[in-house]
Amino acid sequence: TQVVSELRRKLQDRTIIATVPRGGYRLTAPVIALNPDVETRSTPRDSFSMEAYTLCIEAMSHFATLAEGSQRTAVDLAAQAVAIAPNSADARAHHALFLFKRHTLWSEGAHLLEDAFAEVETALALDPEHPMAHFVGAALGLFSGMPRYGQRNLEKSLSMMPSSAAIHADASALVLAQGNTRASIALAMRAAQLDKDQYDGEMAVARLLKTSDPIASQVHARRALKKVQDQLSLDPGCLPALYAQGPLLAHIGEVDAARSALEQVAHHNSPLEFFRALGFAQSGDDASALERIDFLAMHGWRLGCFLDLDEAFKPLMGNRRFASLRAELNAA
Repeated sequence: TQVVSELRRKLQDRTIIATVPRGGYRLTAPVIALNPDVETRSTPRDSFSMEAYTLCIEAMSHFATLAEGSQRTAVDLAAQAVAIAPNSADARAHHALFLFKRHTLWSEGAHLLEDAFAEVETALALDPEHPMAHFVGAALGLFSGMPRYGQRNLEKSLSMMPSSAAIHADASALVLAQGNTRASIALAMRAAQLDKDQYDGEMAVARLLKTSDPIASQVHARRALKKVQDQLSLDPGCLPALYAQGPLLAHIGEVDAARSALEQVAHHNSPLEFFRALGFAQSGDDASALERIDFLAMHGWRLGCFLDLDEAFKPLMGNRRFASLRAELNAA
């Protein structure tokens, strides 16, 4: 009892070791074996490889399209980067990031969290101050029911990357999933300030303020819509912008235009179908919204918490099929 008490104190989280009545104790967090082939903190930080770095950049570019197969391609490219430069914390962190994102967005039946945890721990052993490794650690901790571990890593990563719009946008989604709406709004606003051309932050703020501050919500939605339309004028085939247009039109009350935009987007095997579900729900087309959510669930989309948090889905709360899908997604 004394030893376990001391371990809990050292771990700074009593929930990691659970007491089993008349059975002893068990760990509630994953046990990760570090790669024995990787030297740890004494490893010199001269493991940069241009080839591995190139692969990581290509992985980021592929993932950003959110096109069919882009999640698998990003994971494969990052894995190649690790194979080329096994002592690169950057390659390990990128691999962990894409493993986590594929697991949550488009797993197609794969369970990738343990591999992502292993890569994060290896990245931090190679470079304890690697900001992306801390961020992925935050995502894994918060998603896996280890809030203190996740929160510590999130605060560390944000302090190390105060000018990254992408990190602030992702952090906004992470804390929203934990129910911290106030922090989510602040982080989304900061993402919008850091990258004036991107619409993700403005769109998130618009959705989060819809009930508490409808006027500000409309302002942010219109800003986001203008950015989306500017993006489409430059790149008419940009999938994220095409999918964002319908929900934003519905948000500002242009329901007919929203339905037209939603119907004109060609179907893709992509997590972006969530935005069609969102747009259909906002437009009052419950059947189409449910169809899209069902499609997402079939492909391993594991972000069911956002169905509970977004005002657009409130009218569906009494629907039995919606309740069943929510339960399925939350269990996943």
